[in-house]
Amino acid sequence: MRYVIIGNSAAGLAGAETIRRLEPQAPITIISDEPYPPYCRPLLTYLLGGDIQEKDLWLKASDYYQHWQFTPILGKRAVQVDAPAKTIRLASGETVPYDRLLVASGARPILPDIPGQDLPGVFTVRTLEHFKAMQQMLCPGMRLAVIGSGLVGIKTAQALAQRGFDVTLVARKSQVLSNLLDATAADLLHQALSNIGVKLSFHSIPAGISAENGRVSGVVLTDGSELPADMVIVGIGVTPNTEFLSEAGLSNPYGLTVDSQLRTAQADIFAAGDCVQPTDRLSGRQTYFAIWPAAVEQGRLAGANMAGQPRDYGGLLAQNTLYVGDTRVIAGGMVRGDDTCEVHAHFDAGARSYRRLVVQDGRLVGVILVGRVEDAGVYLNLIYTGTPLKTLPVDPRQPGFQVGRLLG
Repeated sequence: MRYVIIGNSAAGLAGAETIRRLEPQAPITIISDEPYPPYCRPLLTYLLGGDIQEKDLWLKASDYYQHWQFTPILGKRAVQVDAPAKTIRLASGETVPYDRLLVASGARPILPDIPGQDLPGVFTVRTLEHFKAMQQMLCPGMRLAVIGSGLVGIKTAQALAQRGFDVTLVARKSQVLSNLLDATAADLLHQALSNIGVKLSFHSIPAGISAENGRVSGVVLTDGSELPADMVIVGIGVTPNTEFLSEAGLSNPYGLTVDSQLRTAQADIFAAGDCVQPTDRLSGRQTYFAIWPAAVEQGRLAGANMAGQPRDYGGLLAQNTLYVGDTRVIAGGMVRGDDTCEVHAHFDAGARSYRRLVVQDGRLVGVILVGRVEDAGVYLNLIYTGTPLKTLPVDPRQPGFQVGRLLG
């Protein structure tokens, strides 16, 4: 049985290692369009901020492929999958045969489709090449605009601000992380960003990027105003890398559709990580949510199924963690809730901490914690297991509740 993995990151490596444990002698090939050994993408903003060095990015030892007996094909992009012939065509013209294929091709940054986005000085932060190109152009005294107020945008703005740059975070709505935080939690995060020197521009929709002498000079907004900038970094989201699967009938710009074993519509092609639409654990619907731990879990499960050890995927619990200065934020599950939910919120102004619990049918389904996040694991476990709150020794919704009381 010949196994091929397209993708050299979280899901792909987890899948490859799982297959190797179950199939000690099987040939396993890993294909990546990047020339580098495995590295941790979420750490790129920490590298940008000077918190770590490039050597800290690498996920595996230098003899990783040899140790696991993987055949790496690096720096070559997969451009076509012929499902009937069970072959993968690379941009180099080479053809790679497979018996079972794991697509863990990840995602790429979305650009805003506005005039000027191709100018020198406009960047995204998704790959090591992106970081290196940006690093070469950064100069002291530059004014920087970060378009996008999601996790990537915030982490990028924070990284650049702590290096002393004049940074403006451009947000379309009235707050950052509008899909993740309510107004109270967002206000605490706004203060944390301001405290580290990040300027915030709300209700700001980019209409174009202006230039002088062929270089970026500012971000033009739809209201006609302009934010001066010598560099623009875009962090408005990602789109799955699935185009090369079009002839296999699988390409989907919203992520590949998979079953409970992470198998696609092609029986011998599985998919995991940022290129798929996994099942949401709470709603049961397929959704798109790119997160490293989920990619690892999906890769392991897909690898086991590929190797003939059937396992069902229980679904993804959406969750995220963010640190800005001394302010910590953790949110997970149905943080917004709906008309069927009850919300219990507590804000401690003195401690600058906030807790929001979302309950549905007597079960915790969402949590937002700002400031005091040490007990986040307990709340997330209650959501993950669907534990009825009435079965607990104390009710988390009660005033003055402390997690320690659950543990006796």
